[in-house]
Amino acid sequence: MVCMGDTLTHLESRSDISKLFRDAFDSLAPGGRLVLTFRDFSSELTGLDRFLPVRADQDRIMLCVLDYGFETVNVNDLIYIREGDGWILHKSSYRKLRLAPGWIAEELTDRGFIVDRNRQIGRMHAISARKSRNYCSGSLDG
Repeated sequence: MVCMGDTLTHLESRSDISKLFRDAFDSLAPGGRLVLTFRDFSSELTGLDRFLPVRADQDRIMLCVLDYGFETVNVNDLIYIREGDGWILHKSSYRKLRLAPGWIAEELTDRGFIVDRNRQIGRMHAISARKSRNYCSGSLDG
């Protein structure tokens, strides 16, 4: 199973993530693997570092501004699109969960997974976990 990009951070709550991991574990065959990537929002960016360029070309400029809460971050997208001789601003905002890689790894382990890989890639994080090949209901041997 794979859950790539920022899908995890778009879930409503940490309990939704716990349920997802429980359901994934129950659905996988012994030896099955779950691979996750997610943006690491656990360390708060401050000041001007909260302004992140996303993409730019001759007709479009996109950046986002992050506003941090305790368990969530509000992502404010600002997109300038060239129309004729001027620029039009489009705005949107949405909430994401702040997930620490250590918490994700602990949740996976608590659900019965064996975490094989847990590494940072820029501001993204990648985790690969598996269900033991020797797993049978009620046994969590490696």
